[in-house]
Amino acid sequence: MIRWNWRTALWVLLYVVVVVAPLVGGVLNLAHGRGFWLNFSIALGFVSLSMFGAQLVMVSRLAFVAQPLGMDGVLRFHRQMAYVATAFALVHPVILFLLDAKYWPLLNVFTSPLRAKFAVAATVALIALMLMSIFRQRLGLKYTTWKLWHWLLALVVLGASLAHAALVNYYLQDPTEQMIWLGLSALFVGVAVWMRLIHPLLRWRRRWRVVAVTPAEAGCTTLSLEPQHRGSRFRFEPGQFAWIAARRSPFSLTDNPFSISSSAEHPERIEFTIKSHQGFSAEVAQLQVGETVTLDGPHGGFVLNAPEPDAPLVFVGAGVGVTPLLSMLRTLADRQATPACHLWLANRDAKAVIAGEAIEALRPRLPKLQIVHAISNGVGDQRGQRIDANFIDRHWPADGDRASFYICGPDAFMDAVEAALRLRGVPEQHIHSERFAMA
Repeated sequence: MIRWNWRTALWVLLYVVVVVAPLVGGVLNLAHGRGFWLNFSIALGFVSLSMFGAQLVMVSRLAFVAQPLGMDGVLRFHRQMAYVATAFALVHPVILFLLDAKYWPLLNVFTSPLRAKFAVAATVALIALMLMSIFRQRLGLKYTTWKLWHWLLALVVLGASLAHAALVNYYLQDPTEQMIWLGLSALFVGVAVWMRLIHPLLRWRRRWRVVAVTPAEAGCTTLSLEPQHRGSRFRFEPGQFAWIAARRSPFSLTDNPFSISSSAEHPERIEFTIKSHQGFSAEVAQLQVGETVTLDGPHGGFVLNAPEPDAPLVFVGAGVGVTPLLSMLRTLADRQATPACHLWLANRDAKAVIAGEAIEALRPRLPKLQIVHAISNGVGDQRGQRIDANFIDRHWPADGDRASFYICGPDAFMDAVEAALRLRGVPEQHIHSERFAMA
């Protein structure tokens, strides 16, 4: 959930400025003789074009973009604005077709001028991009395949739209409008070059070496990495994640996000505990000591805040969602912090518990750590346990009204836990979670 503060408000303000900036020249040189609807159609076209460019900036993983909203907020905003920009882009020609029949022949790509051909190409690519995104799973597209097509189609949409606007030349003869579009184009191209060329090269120069590949419980593998070059700096906050790419070109579109499970007090050696599923997560166990990987990170706003004095901390995880919570607990232990810590873990059965041994090993260093397991397919008294409102009532910590809750797991799990906490009156600022499922 997006948490509003002055940084978030500034981020939204900058987004609005970028999106509406192309209208400045149109307002200064408004062609009243063309009528309201024609000018409105052109305005929708300009706004949709700048929104498509802003979409690229939003997925750039740049810190100043992701940090104010959090990664889940950025991704949610990216998806929502995609629908809005698409609606604007499609309504733009519809208004023209309804205004005057003279625009209909422009749909014939064999006889229409080049500006219309670019418009048709952008529209077809946009519709294909949206349909592939909405129905990816139904179409049976692998995430990596979809991501490649998403990038290619997005570049066609943006490039063809810019070419269309330049050839139509409504308002673009105005020096102010020209400067605005030159600036926006430079921003969008610069972000693309950073994402696909400069940043991959920097990651390649700062590669990490595999120093251990350790089998763990529940079909997991712990991947331990150290920087290939001594002195490389990699500072992260407990709870953050990074994208990992191995055995691939640094320019590959294929990388995978995983939460860091090691202590933030030891950034010279970081660990990821990865559940084998499909794709790269299933290949991690095959990596060899001495191989190199690239990291993009750290990312994420799901981080451990400085605890209030004597206020309890409650960590709620399901499945592999325990990994960022493990990083938080390890960091607290290394910092010799002694708040009351409560760890609630939900799993199907006892064999599905991830990092159980690592968590138990923290007990001597976190004397106030209490661990409660909710086993849905257990036996006896453990059977049918879930972290719901009843569970929360039974295990509510002393001084729980001051507690901070850190939640990680599948989206449906986090939604249910957050709803139960809100019903119990937990303030929004005491509930921390982040969703960054991209595959």
